[in-house]
Amino acid sequence: EFKISGMTCASCEEHVNHEVNKLNGIVNIKASFEDGNAIIEFDQTKTDETEIENAINATGYKVTDKKEN
Repeated sequence: EFKISGMTCASCEEHVNHEVNKLNGIVNIKASFEDGNAIIEFDQTKTDETEIENAINATGYKVTDKKEN
């Protein structure tokens, strides 16, 4: 789970989903502006938390925290 600040609407969620899905190894992503987070399943042999965080930050929103579920 990545906590994200700055998302205010469904379009924000789609922007994050789209950018993260460009990475190899993404199994599933669900961004939620209401919860201020993105829950991401990924193949650790193809990508890592740093690449995902960089992709989210590149959208203009900011990762503020992350934790494993």
